Formats: sequence, C-alpha cells, structure tokens
Amino acid sequence: MIKYLLYSLFFSFLFISCNSSKGDEYFDELHKKIDKTLYKQKEDRDIIIKNFYNEELQKYNESNKKLYLISSKFVNILYHAEKRNEQIPLVYDLLRLNNGKYKYVSIACNYNLATQFEISSPEWSMSHINDAIAANEKIGNKYYLPHLYHFKGRLLYNKGDYQNAFIFFKKALNTYDKKKELLYVASMHNNFGMCYAKMGKLNLAIKETNEGIRLLTEQKKINNEQKVFIHFMKGSLAQYYLDLKKYDISEKLFLEKWKFSFKNGNNRMALFAARDILKIYDITGKRTDEAEIVESLKIIEPKLKKVDDKILLTKLIKDYYLRNDNFKDFKGISMKLAELNEEQDRLSQIELSKTVDTIDSYIIKEINKDKEDEKKKNILLVFFLAFVIAVFIAFIIVLRMRKKKKEELVEKEKIIFETSKEILEKDLQLQKEKVKNLHLNLNLKTETQKAFLENLKKIKKTKNVEPEEILRDLQFKINNLIQLDKKDNELINESSLENKLFMDKLSERFPILTHQELKLCVYFKLNLSGKEIALIEKFAVGSIRVYKAKVKSKIGLAKEEDLSEFLNTI
Repeated sequence: MIKYLLYSLFFSFLFISCNSSKGDEYFDELHKKIDKTLYKQKEDRDIIIKNFYNEELQKYNESNKKLYLISSKFVNILYHAEKRNEQIPLVYDLLRLNNGKYKYVSIACNYNLATQFEISSPEWSMSHINDAIAANEKIGNKYYLPHLYHFKGRLLYNKGDYQNAFIFFKKALNTYDKKKELLYVASMHNNFGMCYAKMGKLNLAIKETNEGIRLLTEQKKINNEQKVFIHFMKGSLAQYYLDLKKYDISEKLFLEKWKFSFKNGNNRMALFAARDILKIYDITGKRTDEAEIVESLKIIEPKLKKVDDKILLTKLIKDYYLRNDNFKDFKGISMKLAELNEEQDRLSQIELSKTVDTIDSYIIKEINKDKEDEKKKNILLVFFLAFVIAVFIAFIIVLRMRKKKKEELVEKEKIIFETSKEILEKDLQLQKEKVKNLHLNLNLKTETQKAFLENLKKIKKTKNVEPEEILRDLQFKINNLIQLDKKDNELINESSLENKLFMDKLSERFPILTHQELKLCVYFKLNLSGKEIALIEKFAVGSIRVYKAKVKSKIGLAKEEDLSEFLNTI
C-alpha cells in the first residue's frame, strides 16, 4: 500500500498546480486531465497517456516552445513509470532540460529519484530528497512538502537514526491538512510508534499507534483504504505486545490482521500476518489456528507476484510439514522451494543485465553530448558505475549464499543417499544368504528323502538285516527332515512382511492374478526351481510349471523372458 501511495503521489506531483507562472498554470490543467487515468486499467491508461504525449510533442513541433518539450517529457516519464531502468535516464534528462526553470519540475524529479534509490543506494536517495525539500521550502508549504518530510523521515528510520526520523515525521504531521489528509496524519502517529519502539519505549509506541487507530476508527464512514491501514497499524501494535511478551494480546491482534487481509484480498498483508502468528506459535507451543492459516497460504500462493513472497510462503508451509512429520509433502515443497530460489537468481541476473544495458546505453549517449555537459556527464557516469558495482556486489553475495545453501542441501542428500544405499546393500546380501540357505536345505531334504527310500527298499530286499538298526537310521533321517522343514519355515516367516508387501504391490499392478499365483510369485522371484517349490508347497512339479506359464501370460511376458528378473523390478 505504501509503495502505491508513493507512486500515486509522484504521478500527481509531476503535474500539480503552481501559481508562480503561466507555465505552472498549464501544468496544473494538464495534471487534472492525466490524474483521471490513475485508477484505470493499465492498458487503457497507457493508451491515454501515450495520446497526451503525442499531443504535447505535436505542440512543441508546431510552436518550438520549451514549455511543451518539458511537458512531453513529463508525460513520457509517467508512461515509463513501471519500467525503472528506462525511467531513471529520462528523469535525469528532464532535470538537465529544465535546469531549474520550473521549481516543481526539479522537486518532482528529485523526489522520483529519491524513491528509485531508496533500497539500492540510500545515500543517493537522501541527496535527492534533500534537494527536493530545499527547493520546496523556498516557496513555502506548497506541492507535497509534508510527503517529502515523511519520505526523509523514513530514510532516516531505515538508517537507524530514530531521533531525527521522529523530527521529520513530526514536521510532516504539522504540515498535513488534519481534515483532508487524515490517513497520512494517522500514518505519522504509527511512525512515531515505530521510532519509540526502536528506542525501547514500547509503552509510548503502543500509545501513539492506538492514537493512529483511533483517528481512523472514530470516523462515521471508513473507506477500504483506511480499513487496510487500520489493520496494518494493528500489526504494528501486535509486534510491540510481542516484544513485551504479552503473547495472548499479540496473537489476537495478528489474527485480526490476518483474517481481515485474507478476506479483503490483501495477499501480501495476509502472508506477513500469517508469518507473525506462526512465529508466536513457535514461542508458545500453542497452534490453535495453524492448520487454517496454512490452508489460507495455499490459497493465496498463486495470487502472489513477487518471487520473494512466494519463497517466504513456501518456507512457512515446509516448516509446517516438517513439524507434522509429513515427509511426503515435505519433499515436494522442498523441491518447489529450490525451484523458487533458482527463479529468484534468474530474475536477479535479468535485472542486473537490464541495469547494465541501460547504463551502457546512457553512457554512450552522454559521450556524444556537447563538451559543456562534460562535468555533469562525469558525475552521472560515476554514479552509474557506483550503482552497477553496488548491484553487482549484492548480486554476487546473494549468489554465493544461494550456492552455499545448495551445496549444504546436496551434501545432506548425498549422506542420506549413501546411508540408504548401504542399508539396501546389506538387506540384499541378507536376502541372498536366506535364499542360499533355502536352496541348501531343499537339496539336503531331497538327499535325505532319497536315503529314506533306499533304506525302505533295503528292508524289503534284505531279510537278515537288523530291523532295529534300520529303524534307528530311518528315525534319524526323519528328524533331519523335520529340522530342515523348520529352518525353511523360519526363513520364509522372516520374510513374510516383505513378501506381503511384494504381493500387495504385484496385486495392485496385476489384479488378474489369483492369491495362489501371487504366493507362487514369491518363489519365482527367488528363482527357485519347480522341484524346490513343489517340495515347499506340496505341489506336483508339473503344476508349478503350469502356474508359471499362466503368470507370465497374465502379466504379458513372452516365453523367452525371465520371470524372476521381471518380478525383482516390482
């Protein structure tokens, strides 16, 4: 909301009324026409502004008056309002062309540049806002002097100079119209609260913020813009109570802000309110509305435009999944977060490239100017080079931080992968040992059965042999068979859970298979022979072959294809 107000103020300020000259009156009329386009759809607004530009340029071509050349460039700056890299050179060109002729042009251009460099170069921003204030104070409380004071107060606040920030916020309050500009008056009380909070005076911060809320809520009619700012101030108030560790009050205020902004469609405001509530939950351990808040984040995610906001939202959801051991969704959201970080890096590269291209084109243009502009050109060149270096350094730092985080993530994933691989290899080796023992037991069982039959034949043929001795030998072999069956059952039972999971997966993929066929697939997977399976399941060897052929047919394998190899891929 604050950014929108700044843009609105700047656009209006470019063409505000000034009674100092006929030129000022002309711009006043032009302002009234263009101001009507501010709340139209972007496409319609662009067409209208482009028409205004063509009209002003045509007037200049016909009359050759500098007034119309300046007015056409005013309109052109407005047309490029959302294209920062294209607008900055235009504003500097306009400053040079105006050369102090019209006071409000100088003020407007310096104000614009101050807003452009607020984040990337606060020192340059301060220099331009000081020039704007100095020019405006010479002609008294005209144009947008209180807004200039407000902006300088914000720069000082961002710098950490809270005492002087408070002074300029106070100047702004004293120059605002208390009736017509009530929203800005309330905003100043909110700013007083912010300064007090930074100075450790939380009780005064709460008092000033409540005053701002009171000024707006006591009106008979409150528009939506004022409602939004009321809940914005409630968020500030909640933060002060949070600092005082009054978590219940803080939570209540943040919830009011979240519910209003979510319902009202203020998606970024809802996102930051949700972040603050979840922060309180982390402190108190109470998570009353956590699930509802996370669901609201999923709803607003597609509506967010800034990648930074999407990254914050994704981190909040990822932390929620982690707290609730939802590893399935956690994996997906982590991949999405990585993609967003890559997207942010890509956009940063594009922005840097655009900035460098703009600066390069501007430098080339400056080189071709007359020698009388050499001094100004060098100043601008130094500025742009400094700006590029600052952006480049910031970009490199961001990239390094991203790279470091990615390397840490890759290292963790590598450790997890190697651990999983080691566990799987051990498990596979164990299974191989089990199968080997099963084969060995089956062979021993077969040999014992043969010996058992030989002894029976021997009793039949030999009449003089001692029956008692043969019976003892037979009893010994029967005990061996029992022990072998017991070992086989133990081996099979050890793998019963694994076999059940395998049969469930196979049944889900091939529902046409019967339960008996699924059970036999366990042995086919182990690559046991038909004879070995027959000994375990008490089937005829021929039946095993028939079952094996049916299974291959049902799952669509050709005769020459290996069933065991296929089943081991399930």
